[in-house]
Amino acid sequence: MYEVETRQIPERRLLCAERHVGGQEGAWAFGKEFVGILRDRPTPQLEGVEGAAFCIYYGDVSDDGDGPIEWCKPVPPDEAEEIAARYPELTLRAEAAHEEAFVHLGPGDQTMAVQWELVTQTLRGWAEEHGRHPSDLGVRITYIANPPVTEDSVPDCDFAVPLR
Repeated sequence: MYEVETRQIPERRLLCAERHVGGQEGAWAFGKEFVGILRDRPTPQLEGVEGAAFCIYYGDVSDDGDGPIEWCKPVPPDEAEEIAARYPELTLRAEAAHEEAFVHLGPGDQTMAVQWELVTQTLRGWAEEHGRHPSDLGVRITYIANPPVTEDSVPDCDFAVPLR
């Protein structure tokens, strides 16, 4: 089992792309496309987990389910409109402040599909034990860059569930 922690996420502005994808391969391909867009035209980096890119799973992504999923990158609120104008293929939206329960998974290339079910069970058990309930903001994987960031560096991942 994993250790569950909670954190507060402030209100933030997000550059996003949402799509229905088939299977984990489709999810990875969509993620690479999103990262490629941001790599070609970098945005100002916000510090900490509040500024980390993340992927929201609104539904099952498997051979039987196509999500949808949404890739998001927080941007500075005072520059959001100006930044969004440089990304016509992405949508700018706001996300409300919220608390989330999360499990730290480690480097992204060593996780995901293998641990998804066990992490989900851990978070559900924690929520039941603590009388907490998921919100409608969607289950997410947050990708946290480890300095120094290079083209070959692999971010750490958190699996998070926003709470009501």
